[in-house]
Amino acid sequence: MKNRILSIVVLLIISISVLWILCPAIARKISAEDGHNLCNEQKNGEPAASSTATPEPTPTQSAEPEPLYKYYNITGNNPDFNLSMHVLELNPSNPELVFRPVLSHKTVLFGYEYLSVMYDTWQAKAAVNAGFSHSNGMLGGLFAMEGELYTAASGNFPVLFLDKENAYIEDATSRVWVEGDGIYLDNLFYNRYSKKEGIYVFTPSYGAGNRLDVNHLNAVISNGEVRGLISRNKSFEIPKDGFLISAIGNKAKAKLEELVKPGMNLELKYDIYNSEKSFTGYKWAYECGSWILKDYENVAPEKDVWVGTMQTRVPRTAVGIKEDGTVVLLVADGRQKGLSDGLTGKELGQKLLDLGVKDAVNLDGGASSEMIVEGKIVNSPSAGRERMLPCGFIVSRVVSCHGCMSRGRSF
Repeated sequence: MKNRILSIVVLLIISISVLWILCPAIARKISAEDGHNLCNEQKNGEPAASSTATPEPTPTQSAEPEPLYKYYNITGNNPDFNLSMHVLELNPSNPELVFRPVLSHKTVLFGYEYLSVMYDTWQAKAAVNAGFSHSNGMLGGLFAMEGELYTAASGNFPVLFLDKENAYIEDATSRVWVEGDGIYLDNLFYNRYSKKEGIYVFTPSYGAGNRLDVNHLNAVISNGEVRGLISRNKSFEIPKDGFLISAIGNKAKAKLEELVKPGMNLELKYDIYNSEKSFTGYKWAYECGSWILKDYENVAPEKDVWVGTMQTRVPRTAVGIKEDGTVVLLVADGRQKGLSDGLTGKELGQKLLDLGVKDAVNLDGGASSEMIVEGKIVNSPSAGRERMLPCGFIVSRVVSCHGCMSRGRSF
């Protein structure tokens, strides 16, 4: 009996010893299969270190940037009237936003280009046709950008301004003069293509030459100094580091020759103003068409110098501003039965009021009305294709470059 009990005790001790030796291996096998340790190796009574690294906390994600724009399409279908409107809304205080007018050929005031080409040239995210021009593609009114006056105001239409964070619309005109060394020369034609008698001023933004093919007298100003007075019967070169004063007609030539002498130091200046103030601190200023809304009042005229009657339904483009500063760009399709008949001037005003717009002005319409969003022409141009334009508005994102920040591409 004693031998039997002793044998059982010995077997029990041997079994416990075997389990003690094999337990870590079994634990590792079980852990690999279902992720739970049934038996941990121990040292000095402390749990064994885990072979799995402690997860690092997920980095806090930065807030999503504010969208550059809000785009939507409004449609209406009635038995006697169809309408399709495309709308862009922008927040001009968005630090990521670039919103600006652009020329058809970047730095040349003449000519036309497709809006889609301007869109690509400026790497835009959205684009809308802008205002009016003369037959040669010269802008029909004021355009000033980053301290430079490109074209003077007509004095007949409101101007859209953009400063650091706000857009606003005001009646405005401009004046240009030359002064220095005791002389003051005003009543000038500025960057204007004409053969009328008078005194003209041309800057490099006008082009390589003054494009005059009549007899005229030129005063060449380079780096602020008058280099000489020269008569020509054909286009004369505009200095790249200054400006050119050209006089057509005997009276104008005599005045220029009397006042301006070689060696003088002259400066070209300009002012944009109205009856109440001079405008300063803006990034750009762009002359539009007729007022459509003024302080929530529908003031759309029956006729407009640029578009003629405003009482027929045609494609329309307009830009407006809400009370909170939101810029609204609207393109209404027209002349397309079953899709969109277009709008009269008054109807355009009412649609803008319905969108909450406070102030608004007309832009070029008809076959010029066009909107591009993310590379796609979203409206339906009335001619069935794009029309070449003198200028447009583009929407893009601020471009960063090696730590510097610039609002879009340079002029």
